[in-house]
Amino acid sequence: MNYRKTISGLLVGLALAATSQVYAGAHGGQAVSKIDELPVRSGDWSAEEIRKGREQLVRAFDAAWIRVIASGKDQEIIARYPANKPGAAQSYMVRLVDCLPLPDLAPWPEKPVGMFKDILETGVIRQLVQGVPQNEKNTSWYFSAISQGYQDAVFDEIEKQYGVKLKIENVVLAPGTLPATSLLVDGKVDFISQLNAVGGRTQGLRRRTSRRFTCTMSASSQFIHIPEDSPLVEEIKSLNDLIARPNVKICAGPLTTQTAQAYMPKHVVKTKYINDLPVCDKAIKKGDLDVMVNPLNDLSVAGIEGYKSVHTLIVAGTPLWVAAEGIQCAEPEGPRDEGECSEEDY
Repeated sequence: MNYRKTISGLLVGLALAATSQVYAGAHGGQAVSKIDELPVRSGDWSAEEIRKGREQLVRAFDAAWIRVIASGKDQEIIARYPANKPGAAQSYMVRLVDCLPLPDLAPWPEKPVGMFKDILETGVIRQLVQGVPQNEKNTSWYFSAISQGYQDAVFDEIEKQYGVKLKIENVVLAPGTLPATSLLVDGKVDFISQLNAVGGRTQGLRRRTSRRFTCTMSASSQFIHIPEDSPLVEEIKSLNDLIARPNVKICAGPLTTQTAQAYMPKHVVKTKYINDLPVCDKAIKKGDLDVMVNPLNDLSVAGIEGYKSVHTLIVAGTPLWVAAEGIQCAEPEGPRDEGECSEEDY
């Protein structure tokens, strides 16, 4: 399926739209990409080679990641971040063990075919990232450098194993909802970086059913941040306490919005995509909103004082994502529509 040229015009409209739970991938300030001008990765491959090549890419990612955590490199990376308080990330990054550090259980794919073979032969792999502002005012900043460090370590392992040097090209979309699954289906990107949590949805489908995905590489909890002088400090001691109070208005950043809306559909959840930390703080101090929810265990890490944090005991994890077979996506029908996807067999 050829990608819709109308999608390039859609990107601006998506910039402040709602509902995508994301981890920002590093984009180095690169401008939003012109999607219609991107080449498609394709070849004279059989349906079986397409399927197997995609699966080989996922298994190569997993084999590399498992070796990274077995070596302890992931913990070395965490210890360096965030840049404003090195080591503080050890208090808010969670190790979600869906893949044990046992390299013997994760052999490297042999006899590459399809897209995986093409990636190794061309030395180019294209990833989807989002152009989220990279500064301390954005919750994503406290996670994105770690995610990028993990990903760099994964590619180091792949390059060593296959004797290649890979150039990672970024396809950058604006903040907000994004037609990520479409880009995979159309071959415009080879994988999606750690943008999407496993439990969420994109373009109308659960991500777990609409894409292939790797081991969880980054994971974090959600915390409720309550002003210390608010009576809610004595009333909200858990997620259930917040759920039981639908009159409490919530300010959420992009790493939280889907989770908050799904668990608390009766609440007002206002999502701030840009500079969410100070913007939420200001809205709460003005009395427009009541509490903040995000993955930081302590807002003082971001230089924001005067809040008590309550652990929700919710944990979300992000993998890398690769295309799956049997998925088709419709053309967008308007400036805020990303195009619904569906499963062909259901």
